[in-house]
Amino acid sequence: MPIEIGGIEIARVHRIATVEQAAFVAHRVPGLEGDLVQNLGRGSVRLTIEGICYGPAAADDLEKLHQMHRDGQPVDFLADIVGQSYFSQVIIERFEVRQAAGGPDEYGFAMLVAEYVISPEPEAAPDLAAVDADIADQAQSFMEAATLPDMLGGIPNLDNPLAPLGGALDGVKTAMGKLGGAAGSLESLFGKG
Repeated sequence: MPIEIGGIEIARVHRIATVEQAAFVAHRVPGLEGDLVQNLGRGSVRLTIEGICYGPAAADDLEKLHQMHRDGQPVDFLADIVGQSYFSQVIIERFEVRQAAGGPDEYGFAMLVAEYVISPEPEAAPDLAAVDADIADQAQSFMEAATLPDMLGGIPNLDNPLAPLGGALDGVKTAMGKLGGAAGSLESLFGKG
């Protein structure tokens, strides 16, 4: 099963293991039996790849892989596993090399590669000029509301609320005075007098 990492073909792989893990967080709630579990999505897929490199180019290929590990940058990953091609970008998280004592150009290796996920673009920063203009408009509206009593001609004096009603019944007294004797006969009719 040929694998290519960062343009380097690794032809002699004798073990691949996949590690996939979901990210769950358990929240303890007082008085609740059990925990609330929140799913935060899945982590990056990780592959453990073990194999051997040998031949005159083995040391150079392993040095290039080691440099990719040190750089910590995403590299292209191409695998043809069980007749299905898989392409992605990965980061080499761990890299181990062992040299066999009996073979001068034979090296065993193990590496852990993690799926690389591109960071999402940050949201656009808010338009601060629009925020400033909105605050200025709100402040102007507040100032207009605060000066409304001055625009209405002032607030009347409310020391004695009955003072404006003082002469309200003067017209009734005058009208009743003109009735004179008729008011008296009405009072005797109704038994008031």
